[in-house]
Amino acid sequence: MGAFERDVVIVGGGHNGLACAAYLAKAGLDVVVVEKRDVVGGAATTEEPWPGYRVSSASYVVSLMPPRIVRELDLKRHGYEVSIVTPDYFVPFPDGTSLTLWGDVSRDSAAIAAFSERDANAYVEFDRYFDHAARLLKDLMFVVPPNINVRELPKWAATAGKFRKWSGRDVHEIVRLFTMSAADFLDEWFEDDRVKGALATQAIIGAWAGPMTPGSAYVLMHHWIGEIDGHAGAWGWVKGGMGGVSQAMARSAESAGAEIRTDAEVDRIAINASGRAVGVALLDGTLIRSQRVVSSAHPVTTYLSLIGTERLPGDVVRDVERYRTRSGSVKLNVALSELPEFPSWEHETSLHRGLVAISPSIEYLERAWDDAKYGRMSEHPYVEVVFPTAHEPDGLAPDGKHLMLGFAQYGPYDLAEGSWDDGGRDEFARRVFDGLGEYAPKLKDSIEQVEVLAPKDIEDRFGLVGGNIMQGELTPDQLFGFRPITGYGDYRTPVGGMYLCGSGTHPGGGVMGVPGRNAASVVLRDHKRGEFVDRIKNLGR
Repeated sequence: MGAFERDVVIVGGGHNGLACAAYLAKAGLDVVVVEKRDVVGGAATTEEPWPGYRVSSASYVVSLMPPRIVRELDLKRHGYEVSIVTPDYFVPFPDGTSLTLWGDVSRDSAAIAAFSERDANAYVEFDRYFDHAARLLKDLMFVVPPNINVRELPKWAATAGKFRKWSGRDVHEIVRLFTMSAADFLDEWFEDDRVKGALATQAIIGAWAGPMTPGSAYVLMHHWIGEIDGHAGAWGWVKGGMGGVSQAMARSAESAGAEIRTDAEVDRIAINASGRAVGVALLDGTLIRSQRVVSSAHPVTTYLSLIGTERLPGDVVRDVERYRTRSGSVKLNVALSELPEFPSWEHETSLHRGLVAISPSIEYLERAWDDAKYGRMSEHPYVEVVFPTAHEPDGLAPDGKHLMLGFAQYGPYDLAEGSWDDGGRDEFARRVFDGLGEYAPKLKDSIEQVEVLAPKDIEDRFGLVGGNIMQGELTPDQLFGFRPITGYGDYRTPVGGMYLCGSGTHPGGGVMGVPGRNAASVVLRDHKRGEFVDRIKNLGR
């Protein structure tokens, strides 16, 4: 059995693990990342399901990556290149009309005016409201959440300083966003069902909830806090697909001295007799000894499988076991002979560089959720699609061919009738293409290849338990200091020297790298404290 001595070993080469590695290596620590797959990136990868096609298998656009992380990790120098997905959303309706949102307040307000002058005026204030709320929440993204105990009262006092700019009304509005349904929230602002349907799309992506579910207003807010090159709330296409994000982070980490090993699956966290993590044992028998261990894997996997219930306090095991990580997300990767035409598109610019969403009303979305609640795949799913080859004509598909990538809601993890393996994937794809076909009549004739990833497929391939793309549901009891479990929201775990850095920690899911950065700051603080204690001990000898 080989043995290695490192400062830090990071379990999992997802984008947060790579970000954490880059920050730690830049700070001078000796870091190794171990990834079980033959490619890094976790759910942010580019793969080849069919010859000649390079597909963003799971996540397909970026928005939540803060400019601060792009700058600090020098990602652009390492190949990170993004083009804005525009329009933000094109939403066609059954009556032949459509609504296009560009991310420009005056232009969007004018478009909404075709449906309702009142809603057009309300949208200006709505955009201002969400921009203000987003700025408040952005202040909390880079905070290490204090835990709920008396010992951490000083940290709570320090955190309270982040709220100095908040008025009493700000606090009330944020509480409302965390607890209200998206439907109730949008009802306060708008009257036209089509306008509300178009704006509700982001309230359900990745969520095991419908737009009428309490708390879904925050999911809407969670997506609103992103930006691309100063364009608030925009989505971006990464050159080379989402693997381009992970490759840039990997290069940043390696340029700082970190080592990245693929095909290196962890069997367990090595824990000594004192209950401290001292490295990881790989499936091939290799023991990598380290002073500290950080896991970007799912919290449930990390706690219950890699650490093991026998090494954890009973209340921690209970809390992890009840951590909710359900999903109704289904990913569709589609090869096309040509790009589809949408007759209701009325603009001269290319629709295909934007995002198309089938979301005609809140009621439509809620009925899709109603099916899922009882174990049925949605009869009429919500679906949003992008066309990568419109952004990157060369290198993603053979000459003359195209890609369409889509996320759909809802397909339950376990179907009440039938199974995903027994025709379920084909049936779900048919429902999605039927829905899109109502607005793009020639689409079906252009489909040449289809890959459907149901929640179980997302779990098996990317380690996202339950298929939840956020590494756990974004609900008030699973956010900030409660994420993933109470008492351990500060990236530490009950096992000494063991940390978490994935999307199952604050501030949650999405390709952002913030959990990795925040966790790295905690590891560095503890590492420096440990070195100081060692020096004091040596002085006393």
